[in-house]
Amino acid sequence: MRVRDFLVDTYAAFEAPVNWGIERWNYARYFVAPMLGSYGTDAGTPQGSLDAIRLWEDLVGLWEDEEGEVAGVATIEHPVAWHPGFGEMFVERHPGHMGLLDEMLAFGEQRYAHPEKNAVHIYVYEDDEPLLAAVERRGYVVNAERSESHLELEIGELPEPDLPDGFAIRTMAEECDVDKRREIFGRSFNHEDPKEWPSAFAYRELMKAPDYRKEDDLFIVAPDGRYAACAIIWYDEANRVGHLEPLGTHPDFRKRGLARELNFECLRRMKDLGATHMPMAGGFDPFYEAIGFKKMRTCYRWEKRLGGD
Repeated sequence: MRVRDFLVDTYAAFEAPVNWGIERWNYARYFVAPMLGSYGTDAGTPQGSLDAIRLWEDLVGLWEDEEGEVAGVATIEHPVAWHPGFGEMFVERHPGHMGLLDEMLAFGEQRYAHPEKNAVHIYVYEDDEPLLAAVERRGYVVNAERSESHLELEIGELPEPDLPDGFAIRTMAEECDVDKRREIFGRSFNHEDPKEWPSAFAYRELMKAPDYRKEDDLFIVAPDGRYAACAIIWYDEANRVGHLEPLGTHPDFRKRGLARELNFECLRRMKDLGATHMPMAGGFDPFYEAIGFKKMRTCYRWEKRLGGD
């Protein structure tokens, strides 16, 4: 919670956001780690999930100032070595302690290196001059072919709901079926094998996240009772920012406008909560731009080999 509050306090402390939002911090600990830890195993087997959670916690680096306040955080998102995202680091910084950047990068280089490639990487926004200078000092090389966008939507007038006949939006507060909810998550990201869906343990762990609310966990029910699409709202009240993580549609129900309708429903609910804007990092740009998101800036992947062959 101290890190969560640090992220809230520093979200708007820079000219443009450079730190994680609360959704990614919640999601990394309470869903990504337990989900990947049990990936490919029988549903409900928690030991791999527990091991991944402990590993993730062990790999988080925390810096404090003289008063014991959080001054910086280094972390990963995917705490299993087989995942292609292993080796990626994130540094969350405080505007008053920018001198820690080199130290945080050095921590990541020591702890997060991919075991086979012996390399680390980090995505840096094109306008993030302090971090750009730090990675260049430390010998990172930019991979111009690997980039992600920061898109943002100012939440204004929104269209009226227009779901296809027979489809309905529900929440986990109304219908808390963990097995169906984890299935739609898996199928939305093209996993047909149930062993590749989040385990029931992983989804219940997500529901323990400090900023998770059942009424903000939405899904679309198809006429045949199957879940056709899903999304989760994460609301940062202090910054009046609504985050969406994740949004997906079952392959059998694509090309019907369900993701668009669910996205707009989430935006309506964010607006009711008090959100004024919604950022989106690394999303499917054409989809989001088509519904009004603006591309604000781009981040590029910077890579560093750590010696050896």
